[in-house]
Amino acid sequence: MTRVLLINPPSPERLGSPLLGQQYVAAALLARGCEVRVIDAAARYFGHDADWIADQAERFRPHIIGIGLFTRWVWHAYRLVERLAGTGPLLIAGGAHATARPDETLARGFDVAVTGEAEESVVDLVDAVEGRRPLAEGRGIRYRTPDGRFLSGARGEAVQDLDALPMPHTVQPLFDSRWYDPSGREATPGGVLWSRGCPARCTFCANYVTGRGFRYRSPANVVEELNAYHTLTGATFFPCWDDALTADLPHLFDLCRALERDVRFPLGWSAITRASMIRPDVLRAMRRAGCLHVNFGVESGDDAILRAIRKGITTEHVVRALEWAKAEGLRTACNFMLGFPQETPEALERTLRFMERIAPMVDSFSTLGVVVPFPGTPLYEDYHARYGFTEWWLREEFSRYSEAPDPSDTGRFYRHYIDDANLDLDFFRYSDVMRALIREALRFKARHNLKTMGLLADPVFRPEPVEAAAR
Repeated sequence: MTRVLLINPPSPERLGSPLLGQQYVAAALLARGCEVRVIDAAARYFGHDADWIADQAERFRPHIIGIGLFTRWVWHAYRLVERLAGTGPLLIAGGAHATARPDETLARGFDVAVTGEAEESVVDLVDAVEGRRPLAEGRGIRYRTPDGRFLSGARGEAVQDLDALPMPHTVQPLFDSRWYDPSGREATPGGVLWSRGCPARCTFCANYVTGRGFRYRSPANVVEELNAYHTLTGATFFPCWDDALTADLPHLFDLCRALERDVRFPLGWSAITRASMIRPDVLRAMRRAGCLHVNFGVESGDDAILRAIRKGITTEHVVRALEWAKAEGLRTACNFMLGFPQETPEALERTLRFMERIAPMVDSFSTLGVVVPFPGTPLYEDYHARYGFTEWWLREEFSRYSEAPDPSDTGRFYRHYIDDANLDLDFFRYSDVMRALIREALRFKARHNLKTMGLLADPVFRPEPVEAAAR
């Protein structure tokens, strides 16, 4: 039996639940008949270092070690790879960063890079390890030959039959619940995916893993997963991470009817969608099916910037969508991104005024929000040479992160919450005026949220936290 060790590498940004992508890959390997172990070194209460991870790998003696890579924290992952490369197992890189920069991962010690969705590719790699097929026939991979060349395997395709994928709840026992909750209570599921792909072409979005071809699971398949998850964990609320849940409205109506009719517990869920891909009847159907919260990607309050980043919406789309959502009793969130290279002080002023306009209809704004240019996106490819941030993810100073303090420490939590450390990375060399306006927008969002959470003293967003204001 092929033994596979899956590692979510150390990260300064700690996680409160398992990664859904890692769960899907583990489920595919279990269904293939592999013995699978998981290490989530980015979990909030994971208390071990790289020496412990290397020791566990040596004890397990895996044939394959698979590591998921996120650009923002890949510097930390590469430090771990230095410990594991050349120890015997086939070392596989997966995830968004491996898809965007496969040759870089091979140069950093990996034997194989999986590009795109991984569930079918990892099964091919198990076949290769077992001698059932040549490595060169693996779908959607780049690999390093013994003489040091980098070659591509067979052409990879996005998974078309999503219902055929083994469900992630089947691997819940592989994740030590104490990594996420010291009490040892069952780990909260990391969310659900009911479709994959997004047809949009936003210049900042790294959607190169699931691609632009929209595919969806059948309503019966979704219901089966939700009921199984509830039986296993008792969970009743599920974040839905689909990039474009409302892209196919006839399917969405079918799904909502099935959720309303066939789920065997009081279901709650949240959704992400585009303000231009929603209607009152759609929101009404979602609410009846248990949707409690809708998150709209807004990004900017200036229509010229929205056009420049190819967002495909206008500010009026946003206002209309928020009005409709609130009319249906849904909680709302809006994501904003600040500091696009095309932005001027005047454009940022318009974004701030727009935030003020919609604030009464928004339950929460996205925290943080300063633009980060990820590889493979037009935002990166068009500007990295001009601004001097080529391969920024390989520099240690870009890999630092300050974790939020506990909200009970109101003073420290407030100071952390109102700012975004990404501004100090200064990708686009902001002027003092731009920097000040970005900070003003960040603080407006944060104060709105803190007030909603009951951590500010009054409705006009007075800047002192409750504890300080009470003295």
